[in-house]
Parts: sequence; C-alpha cells; structure tokens
Amino acid sequence: MKLNTMSTSAKIVNGRTSSSMPLLSAEESNVDNQNLEGSSSVSGSSLNSDNNSAGEDASRSSQRTETENNEKDLSILQGVVLLEDAIYYRSIHHRMDAFSIRLYRWYHSSPVKWSIYAVIFFLLFLAFLEEPSSLVWSTDPRQQLTRYTFPAGLLEGVEFACLLMLLTSTIIQSYLAADMQNKRDFPKKQPWLTGSFIVVFLALTDIIISLALGNNVYRWRFRRLLRPYFLAGSSTMLKKTLKCIRNTLPEIASVLTLLLLHVYFFMMLGMLCFPRGGHRSVGNETHSELNNTEWREYFRSIDTAFMSLLVLLTTANNPDVMMPSYSDNRLYAIYFIVFSLIGTYLIFNLLTAVVYNQFRGYFQNSMQSSHSRRCVAFSAAYVVLSDSELHGTTDSAEDDEPSTLMDHDNMSTVSMTKLKKVLSQVSMRPEQRTAVHHNILNLGSDLERINKVDFHQVFSNIDSLVTSEVLRVASMEMSDRTCRKRVQVLVLHPAFNIIGNIMVLLNAILVTVEIAIHYEIAFREVFSRLNVVNYIFAAFYLVEQTLKVIALGKRYFLTLSDVYDGMITVALIIVETIQLARYGGKPDAIIVTGISLWDLARIINILVILRLLRIIPNFKPMAVVTTTLLEIMRNLSSFAGVLAIIYYIFAIIGMIFFEGKTDPLTPPAVNNSNSTFPHLAQPDHFKCGTFEQLQYWANNFNDFASSLVVLWDVMVVNNWGVFLDMYTRRVGEWSQLYFIIWWIVSVVISVNLFIALILDHFIAKWDRVHEAHHLQRLGRRGTVQALFLSSMHDPSPSEINKELLKHPYLRWHVSSPS
Repeated sequence: MKLNTMSTSAKIVNGRTSSSMPLLSAEESNVDNQNLEGSSSVSGSSLNSDNNSAGEDASRSSQRTETENNEKDLSILQGVVLLEDAIYYRSIHHRMDAFSIRLYRWYHSSPVKWSIYAVIFFLLFLAFLEEPSSLVWSTDPRQQLTRYTFPAGLLEGVEFACLLMLLTSTIIQSYLAADMQNKRDFPKKQPWLTGSFIVVFLALTDIIISLALGNNVYRWRFRRLLRPYFLAGSSTMLKKTLKCIRNTLPEIASVLTLLLLHVYFFMMLGMLCFPRGGHRSVGNETHSELNNTEWREYFRSIDTAFMSLLVLLTTANNPDVMMPSYSDNRLYAIYFIVFSLIGTYLIFNLLTAVVYNQFRGYFQNSMQSSHSRRCVAFSAAYVVLSDSELHGTTDSAEDDEPSTLMDHDNMSTVSMTKLKKVLSQVSMRPEQRTAVHHNILNLGSDLERINKVDFHQVFSNIDSLVTSEVLRVASMEMSDRTCRKRVQVLVLHPAFNIIGNIMVLLNAILVTVEIAIHYEIAFREVFSRLNVVNYIFAAFYLVEQTLKVIALGKRYFLTLSDVYDGMITVALIIVETIQLARYGGKPDAIIVTGISLWDLARIINILVILRLLRIIPNFKPMAVVTTTLLEIMRNLSSFAGVLAIIYYIFAIIGMIFFEGKTDPLTPPAVNNSNSTFPHLAQPDHFKCGTFEQLQYWANNFNDFASSLVVLWDVMVVNNWGVFLDMYTRRVGEWSQLYFIIWWIVSVVISVNLFIALILDHFIAKWDRVHEAHHLQRLGRRGTVQALFLSSMHDPSPSEINKELLKHPYLRWHVSSPS
C-alpha cells in the first residue's frame, strides 16, 4: 500500500508485443525478387517503425523508473515526518507533498521553533521597556527617580517587526494545515490560527493609532492585552491546559456560589449581632456605652462587611477583625470560628477536591487524545514505509476500507534497511534515539523485515529517560592500558562515590560552623584552624575530579553532573589559591565587609554541597518526593504559561486603571524637615496597619514590573486587605472588584489547579514506584503525556484506520489484483 496525493491511482500494466513472420514460398519469393526495390523500401520503413517503438518503450521504462524512485523518496520523506509527528504528539493532518513536507520540517525544526519563542518573548518583554518604563532601580515614588524613555517610534517599530514575523508564522501554519477542498471550514477547524490573524490585525491598527497620537495621549494601548495570545497559541500543551480550565469553570462556579451564600449569610448575621452603640440597661441602672468598634470598623455597611469576611476567608485579617468584639464578650469568638471552619477549612478544601477531580478528568481525556494521535501517526508511518500493495476494488465503499486496511497491516512488512534510513533523518532527542536503538537491538540484529507489531515495539517507551549515570557506566569501554584500567575500576567502584559523599557531608558541617563563628572574636583561633581544613577539602575535590576525567575520558564532558562538579571544583581551587596567596590564611585579613574572597569560597562550597542530592534515590520515600518535584518542574511548563498569561493581562489592566493612584498626596499633613522628603509624614502619624503606615509606597501600578509584584503580594493574600483599603480610598469602591477577580483567578483557580497537578503527579509517581517491574522497565518519564500512560488505552485498529481515511491530503492507493 502506498500513499500519495491522488484519490485513486490506475495501475499501469506494460506488456511486450511480438509478431512472428511465416515462411514464404518460392513463387512468392520470386515475386518479391522481381519487386526487390519496392520490398526493400517497405522493409526499411518497417524497421524504422520497430526502432521508434523500441525507443518509446525505453522512454516509458525510464519514466516509470524515475516515477518509482520519486515515489520511494516521497514515501521516505513522508515516513520521516509522520514519525516526527508521532514522537512529538503532533497531528498528521497537514499537506504531504514533497515541498510542503520540507517546509513543515523546517518550520518545526529547533532553530525556527526557538526563533518564534524568542520573538514571542521579546514581544511580551516590551511591556518592561514601554512607557512607563521599568528601567529604574526603585519604583518608590518618594525617590522621584527618572525613568529611561526610548526614542519615539523605536519600540513601535520593533513591535511591528515582531508582529510581521508572527504573521508569517501564522501564514505558514495556515498553508500547511489548510484543506483546499473545505476552505469554508478553516475558521471552525483552525480557530487558533484564525484568531492569530485577527489579533495581528488589531495590534497593527493599535500601533498606527499610537504613532499618530503619541504615547502621552494614547496611554491605554489595548494591543498589550492581546500579546499573551501568541504565547497561548505557541504550545499545544498550553492550549490543552486552557481548554481544560475552561471546561472546569462550571464546577468551580458552583462551589463559588456556595461560598458566596456562606459569606452572605454571615454578613447579614454579623450586621445584626454586633452592637451599633448606645447604653446597656440592667433594671433601673444604666451602664457605660456599648463598644461599637466592631460594627464601626468592619460591619458598618454591606460592602464593608462583605469585604471584611472575604478577607477573613483567606485569614489575612485574622484575628484583627475579631478582637474588638472578642475583647468585649468572648462569646463573639464563636461567630468567627464557625465562619472560618465552614468557609476556610470546608468549602475551600471542597473546592480543591472539585478542581482536582474535574480538571484531572478533562486533562486525562486530553492526554488520551494526544496518545491516540501518536498511535495514528505511528500507524500512518508504517503504512507509508511498508512495501506491499493494497489490493482491493476502486469502487469499494468507504465503510469497507478500514477492514481492507487491517488486512493489509496483517500482510505487509517494513524493511529494516528502509526503517534505519528513515530513523537517521528523524529529529528526536538523544535519549529517545538511544531508546529506539536499544529496542531495535532487542528485536534482533539479523532481522531484515518487521511486521506492524515489531514496528510499534521499536518506538515503545520512547519517552522513558534512563539516568545519565547508568548510560555512562553501561557504555564505557575499559581501557587496555593497565594504569587507566585501574583508575576506571576505582572510579566505578561504589565506595568511590560513598567516600565522595562523606567528604561533602563533612564539608557541609565545616561550612556551617565557619559561617556561625565567622564574626565571633572569641572563636578567632578556632576559625583560623578551620580555614586551613578547607584547603584539604579543595585538594580532595581536585584529585577526585582528576581521577574521573582519566577514567571516563570524553564521556566525562557529556554528563551534566560531572561537568557541574568539574566547574565548581575549578572555581573553588582558583578562589582558595587566590585567598591563600593574598592573605596567607590570616583570619584578621579575611574578615572584611562586603563580599570577600572568603565569602565567595563559602558560596562555592555551598554549591558543592548540592552533590548530596544524589544520595536521595537511596531513600525511597524521599526519592519519590524529590523526583515528583523534578518532574513537575520539568513537565509543567504549561502551568507556568497559564500563570504568565494571567499575570501579564492583569498587570496591564492594573496599569491602565491604577497608574499613579497610590503616590503620596500633597500638600502634606505634617512637615518633617529631617526627612529626605519633607512633604511626607512619618509612618507613626498614620493609622496602624494602613498602606501609609506600613510604607507600601513601592507597591504600585506605576510600571509593569511593580505591577507584577503587587499581583504577587495579593496572590499570597498576606495583608491584601491593606491594598483593598488603599485603592478604595484613592480610586473608589469599584477598584475592589479588580482585586476580587484577581484573587479568584490566581488563588481560587490557579493555586487549586497547581495543587491538583501536584496530586496527580505524586499519585502517578507513587503508583509506578509500587510496581517494581513497571518502574524498572519504564524508568523516568520525559513528557506530561507519559505520566498518564498507565491509565491510557490504545485506540482500536478500526478507529485508527478511520482516522487515517479522514486525512485531507493522503489518499489510499487502491490497485486491482492482477
């Protein structure tokens, strides 16, 4: 079976025609002799005709050979790109002619991919450079620092160039993904690409408006809110994560509604329970005035009571909000305790459970679709690379074609020579190539052809990562030289690493003691002696790394951990040597202010101590936690992308509405002549716990960088009520809506989403650890999809073949049996 760009292809049958001349009689021969001239001319004409026929046959044969070679080259090219689609979980529904495949591979190559990422990063980074610029040491408005301003039109020109490059990228993607037979369905099938065209058009229009009016007049610049769209569209995993979050929102909204009802009930109850003032009367006696501080400060109006309880849900104002009433009557504590128990510890944890359950379901379904896409791509690659023809009828119904394809899969095979040629051109990570190579060796070195089952076996566990240490030891060749062979035996012995870890542990203890007594005069003599011991550790590290270089040779520089140890050792030797040559180990000379050579040496020692992390795998519970953390940091780039998007959008919105709103007011209330800023009052002149008294002036929306810090401070929710109070007084009560929405998006959704992903990763890791054979066979996982592999299933052959038949450019070549 072959794949080409034709829906059907007629099978060309070439045959040779031959004619046998009967024997002539004598009379006929005499007649012919009499007409010799005529017969000679006729024979010459027939000979010329035979020569022309032979030339046409040779030309057809040459064209047929050239066509077959072109088809073979195209099939190899298609096999390469389909395998790459499978490895990177990409869709196979794109153009498959030779030019489009080369363009497709060029577009998905590492240089082009990282160039697009660089353009997107620089486009987003423009927010730090645009007016108001973040290029200033402090954002505190009291220091009145001058911000650097770029020449007019420079940043707009750079942004215009970035948008043109992204537009070119979108055009290429649209060309490769477009189905020419269904052009009208393009917006529906490719919504992200359609959105990219719209976003680029709106951004270019906004740039023209900025150039026409100037940034001082047109300060809103709405195009900044559109920039994160390119970040979202650049990653398939990020788009999947956003889609899963969107699908989870209804369940989140239901829990938030319950939370709102909880706050509403206690808000109304609090406004009725806390006294508003007056005097207490017992019989005929009138006692002192009631304490109405609680009502006046926290429950005076509906909006005040609502915000007080909302902040209490995050424990940011606990126990401050309770103390006025609790000081007057201890029974009031029951109100706040019950509110926190239900809201903070019950509903919030219920929200985490809902987010985990719903998001895990949607995310796992998304990972299943990625796994199915990979299976389809592997099957398509097998069909392309197989050498046999698919026999059937050209008028067979489409419903019958999957069974015909399955029959072909059972009968066809792939040449190992052809497969190895294709694999040599496939772009994959080194560890993936190593895994494929090992799988081929496991099939047998003398195997010439493989069936579909063996073909899929070649790419099994392609996402598993074998630790570099195991690969390094397993692939190291023992030297023939006696001296080096002894060094190799020494380095590979388990005691070598054990001794090294013990020395690092002793060095850690020494560094801790040194830092503790560094500036203690009473321990000056002890400090001097301990400083000498550091040279012993430095000498040990030098000998250790030298032995490793001798034993491992070039492989030493191919292992990241060894390179790290070598660089740290060289840096430590250099610093210790300079310190010894300059100060001679005298503690009086070493103790200086600022970052000294001694401080630098201790910093490097601390970096050496990080080697102790390698002993973690020897402790199973700690290894599970650590490896889970590493997998989260490595695989959850999509979550980081979601955070970057929401931070970027909310920071821009904050700058639009709140820029300069929290700057110190003039004229001053108190004049302080000793202050650098005489128009500002001292903190003790303001109410305790307010924005002014806490000196939060640098937390503002005056530039993009400071806006990010404010959003982070609010997301941590510690003292976020201070920001609510300040912006309510300076801007208005509507500003509270901005911070409430940010709290919902960042804390209620994003943080709970992060907790759900941590739980998912930990549970998956824990399950693999308790399946010893499964863990040993698979090793560590290199992709997010692989983390859910245990709960995934392969699509059925009929489902795969039906998906293959939907390809807009690949059609099955059906040939009639001879």
